[in-house]
Amino acid sequence: MPDITVVDNQDEIYNVIDKKKAEGYSENELTVVSKTKLHLDDLHDSQVTLIATSGSFSDRMSRLLTGEDGEEAVLTRYKLSDDQLEKYKKEVLNDRILIVANKDNSSHNEVEENNSAYEEVDITHYANESKGPKS
Repeated sequence: MPDITVVDNQDEIYNVIDKKKAEGYSENELTVVSKTKLHLDDLHDSQVTLIATSGSFSDRMSRLLTGEDGEEAVLTRYKLSDDQLEKYKKEVLNDRILIVANKDNSSHNEVEENNSAYEEVDITHYANESKGPKS
């Protein structure tokens, strides 16, 4: 279950992010959800995810044709109850900003554990051990 904080303006975003990082969340576990695209250059250079529910032009056109709701499409990934979904959807539609802190309990060691490039292999080779021609 994610920890969602609602703020009124962009200045408050930084305070909440700093607080969440102090609580043990890493930047890649934090998402900022807003109705429109936020122009926060220092967050664009971080691992904090910025999501605008309005999406791109093609997103808006496809939603128009399918009847999909942009806010709901973004918020459903957090497995909220119907009441919570409606509550946070209204907050976003009222131009408030959500900071979602969602702990990532999955392992990110797949590459180190499964990639043979990370194996330590003894590559000592002597000519008398090979089956090829001797020089």
